[in-house]
Amino acid sequence: MVALGSFLMSRTLLRAVLLSLALALPVSNAFAAVDPNIFPGRDPGFSKKVELLLRDADKAFRANDKPEAVRLLSLASSLEPTNFYLLARLAEAQNLSGNFSAALDRLQRARQLGAPTDVVLGPTLDAMISMGQNQRVLDLFPDPGTKTNYEAGLILRARAGAFQALGQGEAANAAMKRSLSILNDYYGIMTSARIALMQGNFAGADSQADAALKLKPGDIDARMLKVDLVLLKQNFVVARQMADKLLADNPNSASAMLMRTKVYVVSDRPDVVEPEVDRLLAASPDLMIARYFKAMIVGQRGDIKGAWDIVQGLPKEYLQADPAMTLNVANMAIGAGYVDSGATILTVAVQRFPFLLEPRLQLADIRLRQKSPQYALNTLTILRDSNDPRVLVLFARAYQLKGDTKTAQKYILQTIEAGGGEELRNMDKDVALRSLGDYAAIHPSNSLVRKQYALLLLSFGELAKAQSAYEQLVREDPSDAVSLNNLSWLVVKDDPRRALSLAQRAVRAEPSSANYLDTLGSMQMNQTDFKAAVASLRKARDLARDNATISYHLALALEGAGERAQSQALLQALVKRGGFGDLDAAKALLASKLKMAGQTQSTR
Repeated sequence: MVALGSFLMSRTLLRAVLLSLALALPVSNAFAAVDPNIFPGRDPGFSKKVELLLRDADKAFRANDKPEAVRLLSLASSLEPTNFYLLARLAEAQNLSGNFSAALDRLQRARQLGAPTDVVLGPTLDAMISMGQNQRVLDLFPDPGTKTNYEAGLILRARAGAFQALGQGEAANAAMKRSLSILNDYYGIMTSARIALMQGNFAGADSQADAALKLKPGDIDARMLKVDLVLLKQNFVVARQMADKLLADNPNSASAMLMRTKVYVVSDRPDVVEPEVDRLLAASPDLMIARYFKAMIVGQRGDIKGAWDIVQGLPKEYLQADPAMTLNVANMAIGAGYVDSGATILTVAVQRFPFLLEPRLQLADIRLRQKSPQYALNTLTILRDSNDPRVLVLFARAYQLKGDTKTAQKYILQTIEAGGGEELRNMDKDVALRSLGDYAAIHPSNSLVRKQYALLLLSFGELAKAQSAYEQLVREDPSDAVSLNNLSWLVVKDDPRRALSLAQRAVRAEPSSANYLDTLGSMQMNQTDFKAAVASLRKARDLARDNATISYHLALALEGAGERAQSQALLQALVKRGGFGDLDAAKALLASKLKMAGQTQSTR
């Protein structure tokens, strides 16, 4: 009744989840170097017409209509073409819209017209860092030394962001500390909070966000950062509550709405927010972040080509401003079959964010699939001392492809000894199974390796051998929940009663596991004990309410137990939500139920 394949891995890999948590919001920017008001305390002496245009531009910004704001500021600048304040204001607007090259052009013109450093410096640093010109920032804006003026504070703040982007955390923290000693303003505190967040210093980021809120009570950006912290801890329920409250408190804020969108997309409930994204796109079809989120939602439904079609028209500058966005778009391109485009995007990500591991790993994997082992090794060069099993396997694959089996075996051995035997699934089947099997035979007391070998057999489709391996593991440890669960699926065809018993033992070993309860419910359905299956699957659903597969299994159990109205309501909600593996089966079952209901009514 339930397809074979719902096996559990012995390790939980959260890489993709953690990357998706970093979905970008509108550029603010990540390491904002200056207050957006570029002429505080000054009276630039605008004409009446320009003042009206500036007022309308501010209204457009508040409505999140950045294209309109840029248009109005461009018009204002054309009326006073030598007014460097207007050029700088236009540049800041272009920064916020993601058009960083145009912003730098305007700022260069403003400098030529005599703009003071404190007017153009902040927007210039923002644009350069957003474009990934981190080393250039460090080269062109050296350490200000003992200076403690406004300019020194901004330069140190930008250098902190550049150091962090280049993976130099200690240097980033030192520069940020010095910057805050000069400019301990809201924007500096938020930059410090974001750096702490990127370094995994959640307590520090939370503390800085609280400090920012003291300066600006109720500030949306600071509250969004606190939501990000909860997301990174994968506390999705609390994150949704915080995002819902943020939007309720700021109903007219596009940023608050997009933050809520981000939360629901990351927590695998894009169906909740898709109508809001569609409304936003209807009102502002050129809003880049809305188009990006729409692509993410379409991709989560399984339409990768449709997602790529939506996102590929966005400016490269914008897509490359955030590493997570860059990676997500690259995955869309690759998933849609445009591997070369994906590789090009990943190459940019590797160059701009050299400290990030994931883009480098994916690019190396593409080069290996393209039969280019030397290009893969070039990509991996800076990781030569890594003990990460994913990196080691890529080295092994590269040398295997080059015909250097001795070096390949060296990296395979390092992979196993680093606890990453599962990663060998990415290698040639015979090489992977032989290598891990031989190691397990030489080290029979290493239970982790033997579990990984059983899982590897399973992933390569060697079901009989996998069953034999799991039988041995269960004999040695009768409370090994993973082995009990996986063995249950392996024996269900030939011995469904034993499969049920194994699933029951797995649940007794770990009663709070939604996955084991799902397996138990499936085995109970297989024995036509639908009442018991409903009880098990309801417990599973309570533990993992957003798991669409578990909800679908519950709908099947309810149908079998005669609770057809509840089953239909659950199926309708699942079909509306979409984006899960059993969607087609759910649609077919719902269609048959609705057809049957129609026929019943027509006979009355």
